[in-house]
Amino acid sequence: MEEKKDACEEQNKEKLANADWIMAEFYATWCPHCKHMQPIVEGFKKSVEGALEVVQIDVDQESSLTSFYTIDTVPTYILMKKGEQLWRQSGELTLKRLEKAVRDFKS
Repeated sequence: MEEKKDACEEQNKEKLANADWIMAEFYATWCPHCKHMQPIVEGFKKSVEGALEVVQIDVDQESSLTSFYTIDTVPTYILMKKGEQLWRQSGELTLKRLEKAVRDFKS
């Protein structure tokens, strides 16, 4: 089980560092705000499919990534290009706000 967790964390680390366009959602299974955001994030994934990858990172399972990106509030969203953080926001967001963040940087 530990090996699988480490492999997932390593794979996500690689994606965040190298992807052309990627949005990371740092969340926790126990967080009520994260649970409320789940359907919004699913809608966001569908709306940006093919243009942007969305990676969901459980802060309790992937602690080295959580520490590396200095996540102290969940949910936290980070838009990145080739490892560079372009936009970051924590808390509950609307689908329109997530889509606007992508539009602002991709256009």
